[in-house]
Amino acid sequence: MSVRLRGTDSAIQIRWIPKYTTLERFLHWVHTATFIPLALTGFILFAPFLQPVAQGEAGTQIRLIHRIAAILFGGVPIIYAILQPRRMLINLREFLSFTKYDVLWVKNAVPYYVLGRHHDMPPQPRFNTGERMTALVMILGTATFGITGLSMWFLKSIMPTVLYQLMVLVHDLMFIITFAMFLIHFYLAVIHPMMWQSLVSMRYGVVSESYAREHHAMWYYGEKRAKEMWERRHSES
Repeated sequence: MSVRLRGTDSAIQIRWIPKYTTLERFLHWVHTATFIPLALTGFILFAPFLQPVAQGEAGTQIRLIHRIAAILFGGVPIIYAILQPRRMLINLREFLSFTKYDVLWVKNAVPYYVLGRHHDMPPQPRFNTGERMTALVMILGTATFGITGLSMWFLKSIMPTVLYQLMVLVHDLMFIITFAMFLIHFYLAVIHPMMWQSLVSMRYGVVSESYAREHHAMWYYGEKRAKEMWERRHSES
């Protein structure tokens, strides 16, 4: 793809590399669109100072919105597993793959994202350490919300009080964890100036070749070559 520079006769050539399928992008936005009302209604039900709002007819409507959003939210991984099972397994395998390079990523993340020090950032696969951590939190959160939410919804009348209170506690704690991770993910994917192509990839399914080289070297060059390049660069510095 050629992009002409404004006000000149020059053009630059950009090579776009596919990262996400159409289904993955669609389900990602469905997950986001359902997580936001889930978080808002859940916070109203969770926060003690908002309890008056959660009473009466208003409370009934809030719970209805929460449950409808929860069904759609929980349906996303099910649809993904049915329509693209192989792709889902490939992603899950990568989400669960952590090495010493991920420890280095966490160690150098703040200097990189705050100060722009890219030199010490280790090579990353198609999903960097932060993306994999976010994915695992969301996977665990979805499963936890499903178990605790369905139990509170359908088994409240027959469940022991202590068990019900435990379900509420676990549900609320997982909400805090997932919401905190969502805010970090939103900042890095939408607001942070160096990560703007992550938003492009979720809109169009592609990233530029230069972005892939810089942020996902293991994916672009291959794991072995990317590690050799990084180790050589650091041995020379």
